[in-house]
Amino acid sequence: MSDPQESIVVSTRWEESKAIIELSGELDLHSSPQLGVAVEEILGRSPAAVEIDAGALSFADSAGLRALLLARNDATEQGVALRLSRVSDQLGRLLEMTGLRETLGVPVT
Repeated sequence: MSDPQESIVVSTRWEESKAIIELSGELDLHSSPQLGVAVEEILGRSPAAVEIDAGALSFADSAGLRALLLARNDATEQGVALRLSRVSDQLGRLLEMTGLRETLGVPVT
């Protein structure tokens, strides 16, 4: 069994004033706090926008979805637009089932 702390890789980069957070692996109860930490650090640097690249997520559950919603709320409170990009099939299905695709800024394909 793998170590829950290693189930996700969270990396950040900047494109001018936009911060991009890239997620790879599993966004679940054990790993979702890592996303919260990354978002908090990014928002502390006052980006114009935040993009979460979720194309490499292999799994997401309700705790992962909650982490994404909290990230959106934190960004909104600071007047920063946050959206998801390159949504994995797994996350896409979860967003469809919950009706949160538009809330998290994912275009309908």
